[in-house]
Amino acid sequence: MATAAAPSFHSTKETTNYARLCRLLVEVGSDVLRQTFEKKRPPGNLDTVLSSPPVRAVLLSLKKKGVLKPQQWDKLYPAVRSSVSSKNFNITLLTLLLRNICGLVAPSTYWNTLPTAADMSLEADIVRIKCYRNTIYGHAREASDDDATFNQYWQDIQGPLVRLGGAEYQSAIDDLKKECMDPDFEEHCKELLRQLVKDEVSIKERLDEMAESLNELKEA
Repeated sequence: MATAAAPSFHSTKETTNYARLCRLLVEVGSDVLRQTFEKKRPPGNLDTVLSSPPVRAVLLSLKKKGVLKPQQWDKLYPAVRSSVSSKNFNITLLTLLLRNICGLVAPSTYWNTLPTAADMSLEADIVRIKCYRNTIYGHAREASDDDATFNQYWQDIQGPLVRLGGAEYQSAIDDLKKECMDPDFEEHCKELLRQLVKDEVSIKERLDEMAESLNELKEA
């Protein structure tokens, strides 16, 4: 009996396109949101800010509601408090902090829907990054994008990244679009995006449950 050929998953232009989009969102997106958080958060040392009663109360409430996960809480409040650093925060945690402790106002479409093209506010661009991350993850099963799709998404994503981070990010983004990527690194980028979206979905599900419970209480 002939032995079945082992499956083969070689990199193609399309799978590399997808990996580049993952890297744009995970690496550049995280860096831009981290920079935005550092600009918009309350002033002072980060450990002092997070330990202040108003901020800690907000975050503790989110933790009790299941919105803020234990591993995220540990990033915010490590055993050695002075060691806390936004460098250890991913997109999901940074977005959560920007929404809840930085005094930002939700766009007219709120925090989970892609804003209108006319809305160029800082808040709208934060939401755009999150929404495009979720959209790109929607292609995870195929993990590939043809050139036309890739170029459109790249243009859509780089806009808010450059507006939030500044013009200095443009050359880095341009270099990333052309940089050589090996298969192992491609898979690493895809896995990072999968985990980020998994975290986000868990948070959204918990928020939906809270909203449903609140509606039931109002109707009782």
